[in-house]
Amino acid sequence: MDYSTRKKLGCMSIVAAIIFLIAGYFFYETFIKVTPTCFDGKQNQDEQGIDCGGICAKLCPFQAKTIVPLWSRVFHIAGDVYSAVAYIENQNVTAGVQQVNYEFRVYDSENLLAADPIDGTTFIGPNDKTAIFETPIKTGNRVPTSVFFTFTETPVFTTTDPKYQVPQLSSANTKLTDIDTAPKLSADIVNSTLSDYVNIPVVALLYDADGNLITASQTQIDSIPQQSTQKVYFTWPAKFDKPVARIEIIPRINPYIQK
Repeated sequence: MDYSTRKKLGCMSIVAAIIFLIAGYFFYETFIKVTPTCFDGKQNQDEQGIDCGGICAKLCPFQAKTIVPLWSRVFHIAGDVYSAVAYIENQNVTAGVQQVNYEFRVYDSENLLAADPIDGTTFIGPNDKTAIFETPIKTGNRVPTSVFFTFTETPVFTTTDPKYQVPQLSSANTKLTDIDTAPKLSADIVNSTLSDYVNIPVVALLYDADGNLITASQTQIDSIPQQSTQKVYFTWPAKFDKPVARIEIIPRINPYIQK
């Protein structure tokens, strides 16, 4: 084999090797390579733990502050029907909880369960003090004197839109009437933002002059468009035991279901 032929064969071999490598690379990228995700059970991106932190929306446990339960109360509605409310604080400024299970346990003066445990599921917004409300709680012949609120699973925090670091809805024109018969409370929920919101639970908390909760209630707003106001109403079947000194209205926006 002369030199010219050998040179041509050598060049052809190099070209063939390059083509083979290129084809192999594209085959690997297309059919074999597994792209790292935040759900593959591996710490294989800029994550700070397995599928958490860094590029992932889920916070690692060491990144999240624990939710603070500030207080819980049970109060009489009528007959053997009661309601319960828990007031909690999420100090994570940029992260909330999409869904978490909780439980209320209501006890009488002898520290016996006055009703079956009440289970529920809720969301928690970022940088927020909020109230979780449950009614009706039927106690039969027992009279509740205390209530304990717990999460029945560890809350999983995920990052939210930065706008939720500040309240998106506010309340105004709160008015309490018929306080000596069947009290009625009305309030305006104001959306001064440029976003539309849907499925908004609104909790009303009524306090006495010492800051103790007298009663609470909850209603629902189906939707509140941007730059608009919605009227909400709360009612109770009998007058309160104490005068109302302060009213707190809490619109609860779920940042995980908004458009």
